Amino acid sequence: MTLKTVHFVYATPNTLLDKFSMRLMGRKLFHPSWDKLSWPTPLKAPLSITFHTARHLSKRYRVRLYDLRERLDIVAEKGDILLGHAWPDSKSLLWRAMQDENFASRYLISPYNHDACQVGWLSPLVEQCDKFFAICGHFWIDSFDQSPLAPFRDKVVQLSMGIDTTNYPVVKSSFNPPGKRRFFYVGRGGHEKGIDLLEELAREVPGFQGGYISLGGEIKGWDKICDPTDLTPELMRSIAEQYDIFINMSRADAQVTTVLEAMSWGFPVACTHESGYSQEKSLYYLSLDDGKMNASVITELQRMESSKLAEVSRLNRTLVESQYSWERFLSTLEGNL
Repeated sequence: MTLKTVHFVYATPNTLLDKFSMRLMGRKLFHPSWDKLSWPTPLKAPLSITFHTARHLSKRYRVRLYDLRERLDIVAEKGDILLGHAWPDSKSLLWRAMQDENFASRYLISPYNHDACQVGWLSPLVEQCDKFFAICGHFWIDSFDQSPLAPFRDKVVQLSMGIDTTNYPVVKSSFNPPGKRRFFYVGRGGHEKGIDLLEELAREVPGFQGGYISLGGEIKGWDKICDPTDLTPELMRSIAEQYDIFINMSRADAQVTTVLEAMSWGFPVACTHESGYSQEKSLYYLSLDDGKMNASVITELQRMESSKLAEVSRLNRTLVESQYSWERFLSTLEGNL
């Protein structure tokens, strides 16, 4: 029996030769199978999405893997399947492949939120594709009528992000006493990440103590933990000795993976719905425009009994294992191909 071929376009690991050829010719010279590539450990998005998807699909399909930034023509045979993440370059391979009538099916897959600057340019590709696999939280799907891609709602299949919890062991075992709790943030800087809102917490909440690991400058009123680095179990254990609760106040994120990592490590989490989480009952939700509500949430967490925080931590770990597994992600994806 001849297997169907899936041409899968996503972020890929790059060798020095790949980097050279991409800079010189806009493409890789070689496209080895997924199992011949050198994958980092632990895997982080977007490479984790590439690895798990390619490995899973290879059980039922021949998988041809390409980097989303390449400029080349995919050679497709009649009946092949196209699955790919677009790059905002109309000469990159997915834009070109979307025109190829040899493909029996054409699917887009990428993180999604409503920010027109991040996703508005996808409109012509979503119009041409058969389905759009949107990696995002329920918040963005439940409000899709506000999307710049709203006319294509019937093409959208929501995928919740996956994480391998074996790479993120529980490190949080105790909490500072009520009134002495410390909060931390890991992620990029910038307006969309809500850094100004984190600074507002430091200004407006009496006694607030926060620490951060971030690219993009300081967070005023917060202490810098260290420069961006691999978040190894050893590092996270040292952070867990000082800090109690993870915070993310993104304005437009598909589904922040550091939230899932923090939940896996055993931290309670406070975040905005726009971080990509809205239905998880063990999370504490913050607002983009209601500072008083945010202060009350922080105060609640400060006063909470440590036993309650420990229970929240256990619920978070169970939630990640059950709702954010790669098995769940991949079964939804394959079931809609």
